[in-house]
Amino acid sequence: MNDESNTISQIRSFNRFYTNVLGLLDQHILDSEYSLTEVRVLHEICKTNQCTAIVLGNQLEIDRSYMSRIIKHLEKGELITKLQSKQDNRVYYIALTEKGLGIIVELNKKSDEQISQLFKHLGQEELSKVLEAMSVIKKRVSESLYPITIRNFVKDDIEYLILRHQILYPSEYDLSSVFVNNVNTVIHQFIEHFDASKECILIAEVDGQRLGSIAIAKSDTKTAQLRFFLLEPEARGKGIGKKLIENALEFCREKGYTHIFLETISRLKTARYIYKSKGFKITHTHENPAWGKDVIEERWDLDL
Repeated sequence: MNDESNTISQIRSFNRFYTNVLGLLDQHILDSEYSLTEVRVLHEICKTNQCTAIVLGNQLEIDRSYMSRIIKHLEKGELITKLQSKQDNRVYYIALTEKGLGIIVELNKKSDEQISQLFKHLGQEELSKVLEAMSVIKKRVSESLYPITIRNFVKDDIEYLILRHQILYPSEYDLSSVFVNNVNTVIHQFIEHFDASKECILIAEVDGQRLGSIAIAKSDTKTAQLRFFLLEPEARGKGIGKKLIENALEFCREKGYTHIFLETISRLKTARYIYKSKGFKITHTHENPAWGKDVIEERWDLDL
C-alpha cells in the first residue's frame, strides 16, 4: 500500500510540474491577440472534416453559447469561413481561410522556438534520455487509455490529408509555398487514378480522432511507392507510426509487390529512423531548392 501511495504521489507531483511547463509553452499564444481557447478551436478546425460549431463544442467540451461567441470573433477576424450544407440548409460547415492557416503556421513556429530554448542547455546524451522518458510515458499510458485503430480511408479523409500536410510540413520543416501548393495537386491526382486492387490509404485513429496516415501507390506490377506518411504531433512516440508502416508493408506483400520505395527529405529524422528500422536504405539524394533552403530529397528502397 505504501508503494502504491508513493507512486500516486510522484505522479501527482509530475502532473503539477508539467502543468506549469505547459503554461510557459503556451505563452506565445498569450502574447498574441488570440486566446488559448481560440487557438485550440483553430487547430481543431484544421483536423476536422465537415466541421460545425456543434462538433467543435463536443470535441473541445465548450458550451454552445461560448463557442458561438468564439466563432463570431474568428469569422470577424477573417480566420474562418462558413459554408452552408447542400444537404441541410440549417447546417454550416466551418473551414480556415488562408489568413487563418497562416496564423496556425506562425503560432506553431513560435511554439517550436520556445521548446528549442527550453532544452538548448542539455547535451545530446541528456536530451536523448529526456526524449526516451517522454516516449515511454506516452506509449505506456496511451496503450491502456487509447487503443489504436488503423482503417482504410473514406472520401471525408481526403481534405484531412491535404490540410494536415499543408500545415505540418511548412511549420515543422520550413518548407516553401511550392510544396504546399504541390500537395493539393499530388493527392488529388492519386485519388483520381486510385486503384483499390493494388493501392491503399490507411488512416490511424484513436477514439474516432485521426492521428496519422500512410498510402501505397502502384509504380509498376512489382514495385510500390510508400506515400503520404504523416503523424500528428500528439501521436508521436506511441508506436503509431511503426504500426502504419507495418500495415503498409503487409499490404504490399499481400498484393504481390516485391519492391517498395519512398521519397522523403533529410529533415524528417523520426520518419527516417522508422524507415531504417524496417530495412529501407537510401539509394539517391538531391537538393530541391524549390521546397526551401538546404532541402535534401532522398529516395529509400526495400526489397520485400
